[in-house]
Amino acid sequence: MESNSTDNERHSELIRFLTENSSMRKTAANSIKHSLYAGGGAFAGAWLLGPVGGLVGGVIGSGIGYLQSDTYDGAVLAVLKLEQTKRNSLLQDVGKVLVTAGATVQSLRSASAFSEALHQFAEQDSVRNGIWKACVDSIR
Repeated sequence: MESNSTDNERHSELIRFLTENSSMRKTAANSIKHSLYAGGGAFAGAWLLGPVGGLVGGVIGSGIGYLQSDTYDGAVLAVLKLEQTKRNSLLQDVGKVLVTAGATVQSLRSASAFSEALHQFAEQDSVRNGIWKACVDSIR
């Protein structure tokens, strides 16, 4: 079993990666913000005006979602505040995503190697999406 110190260091690297990596911010902004606003707008428009209203509402909702800023910070802050057991579970889930993408278990043991793997493999859409899914699942 790894020490809490190592887990805390890897958690810090994950948070640093989530807050500093532009690809992750872009993924968060697009997947959370736009889906909520576009879906809400499409629903409201369709409910009021039928299929054409759904189209118009989705476009308007997407525009509003685009104009909102820093929506993704809520998820990052929630991950920062996770209790230790959920934090450990999140790190294990992120590790599984990285191993599936090609990282080795040994390469994820130190905080610096974990950080390198995050940056290396996050170029893949499936890895970015997998990391965000793990983060969202951990704050539910």
